[in-house]
Amino acid sequence: MRFRQVSRRSLSGSTVVVTGAAGGLGLALCLELGRCGARVIGYDASPDSLEAARARLCAAAVDHELHALDLTDVAGCRRELERLAARRIDGLVLNAGITRIVELEAQTDEDLRRVLEVNFFSPVAWARDLLGPLRAARGFVVGISSVAGFAPLARRTAYAASKHALAGFLETLRSEEPTLDVLAVYPSYLRTGIRDRSAGGPPPRHRAGGVSAEDAAQRVVRAIERRERRLLIGAEARLARLVWTLAPDLYVRLMRSRA
Repeated sequence: MRFRQVSRRSLSGSTVVVTGAAGGLGLALCLELGRCGARVIGYDASPDSLEAARARLCAAAVDHELHALDLTDVAGCRRELERLAARRIDGLVLNAGITRIVELEAQTDEDLRRVLEVNFFSPVAWARDLLGPLRAARGFVVGISSVAGFAPLARRTAYAASKHALAGFLETLRSEEPTLDVLAVYPSYLRTGIRDRSAGGPPPRHRAGGVSAEDAAQRVVRAIERRERRLLIGAEARLARLVWTLAPDLYVRLMRSRA
C-alpha cells in the first residue's frame, strides 16, 4: 500500500489567532508559535494575566498583539471577528476553556450555559467567521478538547458535554473543509490551573504529575507542522482512549475512584 506524503507546514511568517492566550497552555502556545516565527494575535478575558503574558512574549521577542475579550460577549466578539476577517489569518487555535467541578444537581442554568458558551459555541463562531481568510491561506484550525471529549469525567457534566461537542465539531469540520488542516487535541491532565479556575464549586483535589503546559504546547505545534489530525497528549489520554474503547465499564469504575 502506498501512502500519500504530506508536506510539512512552515509557521515562519504566519499569523495565528489564539483564544485563551494568557493562561497556562495558551501562553505556552503563543511562546512556541513565536519561536517558530509566527505572529500571534491573542485574546483573553483576564487583563492582569494579559499584562503578564505581554511581558513574557516581549522578553521572548515574539511578534504579538494581545487583546482583552470575554468570549461570552457576543457583540464584542462579532466586532473583533469582523476586524480579523479583513486580515490574513493562517491559523486559529481554539484554546480558551473553563470547567465546572460539581455534581449536576448543584449546577445552575447560568453555570451550564457559560461553560457551553466558552467551550463550544464561541469556538464554533470563531471558526465559522474566520473561514474566509483561513481558506484563502490554506491554513489550519486547532481545537483543544480533552479526554472528556471522548469519555465521561465525574462531576463535570457540563465540561464533558462541551468537550464532546467541540470534538464532534472539529472532526466534522475537517470533512467539510478539505483545504484546511484541522487538528483535534485530546490532553489528559495538564498542569495549567484550569481546575483552580473552575466556575464555582468546592476546591478540586490536586494531583501530582501531569504534562506541563510547555511540553503540551511543543507537542501541539509539532503536530501543526506535521499536519496531524488528532493528538492525544499524555500517557493517561492514550490509556483512557484504549480502556474506554475496549472496557467502558472498567473505565467508569477507574474514573469514579479518581474523581
